[in-house]
Amino acid sequence: MSTSDEQINLLLDELLHLHPKKIDLSLDRTFKLLEKLGNPQEKIKNSIMCSGTNGKFSTLNFIKEILRFNKKTINSYISPHLIKFNERFEILDKIVTNDELHELLSEVKDVNQNQNITFFEITTSAFFKIAADNSNADYTLCEIGLGGEFDSVNVFTPTISVISSISKDHKEFLSSDIRKIAAAKAGIIKKNIPVVIGYQPFDEAKKVLIDYAHSVEAPTWIYGQDFFVAEEGEKIFYEDNDHKIKFDNFSNYSRFQVKNLGLAIATCLQLYKIDVNGFLKSNLHQGVYFPGRFEKIKEGQLFSLINKKNELYVDGSHNSDAAYNINQSLISMPKKDLCIIIGMLNTKEPENYIKQFSNIKEIKTINIPDEENSIPAIELKDKLKLVHNNVSEANSIVEAIKSLSSSNPDARILICGSLYLAGKVLKLN
Repeated sequence: MSTSDEQINLLLDELLHLHPKKIDLSLDRTFKLLEKLGNPQEKIKNSIMCSGTNGKFSTLNFIKEILRFNKKTINSYISPHLIKFNERFEILDKIVTNDELHELLSEVKDVNQNQNITFFEITTSAFFKIAADNSNADYTLCEIGLGGEFDSVNVFTPTISVISSISKDHKEFLSSDIRKIAAAKAGIIKKNIPVVIGYQPFDEAKKVLIDYAHSVEAPTWIYGQDFFVAEEGEKIFYEDNDHKIKFDNFSNYSRFQVKNLGLAIATCLQLYKIDVNGFLKSNLHQGVYFPGRFEKIKEGQLFSLINKKNELYVDGSHNSDAAYNINQSLISMPKKDLCIIIGMLNTKEPENYIKQFSNIKEIKTINIPDEENSIPAIELKDKLKLVHNNVSEANSIVEAIKSLSSSNPDARILICGSLYLAGKVLKLN
């Protein structure tokens, strides 16, 4: 059997139509399906659940590579994917094949018997099934989606919970009140289960997390209180009561990853006999790959469109806190004019996002290809003209790159504003 991408996409489309809403935050439907599947989530051991607004994917990636350095096998679940849906399911260190995915999703779809269930709920249930079928993995890592308390991943008790930076995003589902957002994210904290809380840009969010953890008697390990991570020139320092580790700073200007790496270190130091120091001293943190996260395009179709003195980056950030962090990396780099190609979903706040960047010379707005919820390029242009005087729309990613590289032959070009856009860029390249 050889299942094509088209067959996978047709099946995924069928799953999309099992519920009238794309997102309907609840756990009832997930629990009902999992029960029909034999409650596979209860068979998962040594699990790490990570929630947050920004940095949870990067934090899990660092954790994954530290565990691999320690010869541990891993199942992992992430969302969303960038290029292929298969990316969401990594079983025993390998992304599932089309054949495995089609067989799995078809079986779970049949078990569900056309009951109302959202796409994320049924596909998350499918992950638990395949992870349970491969329960000999040493660790299972799960990234929470946009929610926390009512997210479909939050149906089992992990070995340890991890919460990365929380900021304002997905307001249409989680509220615009940072305390309410934090309360939703805190829902992954379980009674008597340790939780590692990373750097929080909002003190109100940090307080909500800590108060909730104490209310359920969850042992806490808190950034700025129990562990610390900081840069000092070309070095990074991590410190807690039992460890002082000094290692090389990122050589690729990924300064925004320092706190994510610190959170991963703190988490792994809570695990049984995991060597973190050896990983860092071997400089392996430098080689961890983060697709679509401040990724430099060094070859391919889109790279061929720029001049020799141009640089081309793609980043999936889509809220102001993430944009601020990316800008910190940009201003630490050798000085170049900054040009931005931006596409955003209609649930985002482009003006606040773009305000976080320093010294932008020119902006091109585009539609996110094949995304019905994209802000139209002309409308996005009009919004951004309120905060920048050199904004124009382009008809495509290719047209935007060609135009900017022609008018700014020495510039650093950043494509950003959406993970969906980042995926389209990587696929096109």
